[in-house]
Amino acid sequence: MKRDPYQNGDRWKTWRGKNSKRIKGLTPVNSKLLLEFLNDMEQGMNTPLRCKGIRGPTTLLNLKDHISFFAKNINGPLIKLTKKRIHAFEKEIREGKIKKRNEQPFSAFGNYIKDFKSFWGWMVRTGKVTEDITIDLTRKTKKPSWVYLTESQFKKLANRFNPDYKALTWFMYDTGLRVTEAYSIQIKNFDKDFTELTIPEDVAKTFGRVITLKLCITLIKEFVKFHNLGPDDYLFIKKTPAFNKYLRELSKKLFGSGESKARETYDKFSLYDIRHNSSCYWLKRYQNIRGLKYRMGWRREEMATYYHEFLGLSDEIKDEDMILAEDKDKLKKMEERMDNLTKLVSMALQNKRKNPNLSFVPSKEGVIEIIDSK
Repeated sequence: MKRDPYQNGDRWKTWRGKNSKRIKGLTPVNSKLLLEFLNDMEQGMNTPLRCKGIRGPTTLLNLKDHISFFAKNINGPLIKLTKKRIHAFEKEIREGKIKKRNEQPFSAFGNYIKDFKSFWGWMVRTGKVTEDITIDLTRKTKKPSWVYLTESQFKKLANRFNPDYKALTWFMYDTGLRVTEAYSIQIKNFDKDFTELTIPEDVAKTFGRVITLKLCITLIKEFVKFHNLGPDDYLFIKKTPAFNKYLRELSKKLFGSGESKARETYDKFSLYDIRHNSSCYWLKRYQNIRGLKYRMGWRREEMATYYHEFLGLSDEIKDEDMILAEDKDKLKKMEERMDNLTKLVSMALQNKRKNPNLSFVPSKEGVIEIIDSK
């Protein structure tokens, strides 16, 4: 069963209870419209063809926050919004004329645009409007900021943790799981003496998968044994706020409060940063993007491209990389035969120097036969 480490389910229920008839801070018209939209998304009604199904609490909370932002900052009913007005509003955001509640400029307004496009698409599908005024809006955002640690830095950090945090941190670095996926893993999801992990379909954000563990096997086995965890027990017994606090404090202690290569400061290191760093680690080790995408649970290749560019990796393909696997096996066997033949010829020449009457010829089996010419 999928767990909810950030209690978004409870947060959504609380908000729904307080705003069931009208959303505070919005006009009656916009409140009614947004509540109808959220109700449909919660039930999986009037959704786009490419993405059917109910929306979970996390998505619903984001939709609520983002569409409310538009409703509060654009005068008049959203249903009467024009293409000219929405583009002018986006321009004001991009130029920093409209800021967040903390007076900071928006760094990822593309996420707001993405959700507004979803809202407006719903308006078109339900016949409330006829024109798609969002078609030219861009979801593009700045590249995310996160805490990057080199492999040696990560090892230094993880190995300073107490045994429980150490095991779970190396597990996340090994698997590259999302936080919600990691917190939903049960002991029964491990196979082959903890060398293989199954991420069930109902737990995965994108798709279920089976991955091979390489870095955390012994630590996890000891962790499970020490805590006497059974098949139905969840692996993560540490709550996310406590875990993140532990990560931040030790990261700050070891690396200070300076900015990492990914523009976020070391004292902000969190569980999700482990996934970022795991992506970098495995990118260097997988021979093809397909294998990396599967392990990380990515549907789009753009994710791998982002980390590829972040690490500054160049196109280092060599001639031998173009050889197919089966051809590589044949080439390896041929090289081994040539090595053996060279050794035999060398031995034969040494024997002939000692005894000039000896001669050697290749046999049908491809080896050297030494005969006495007398």
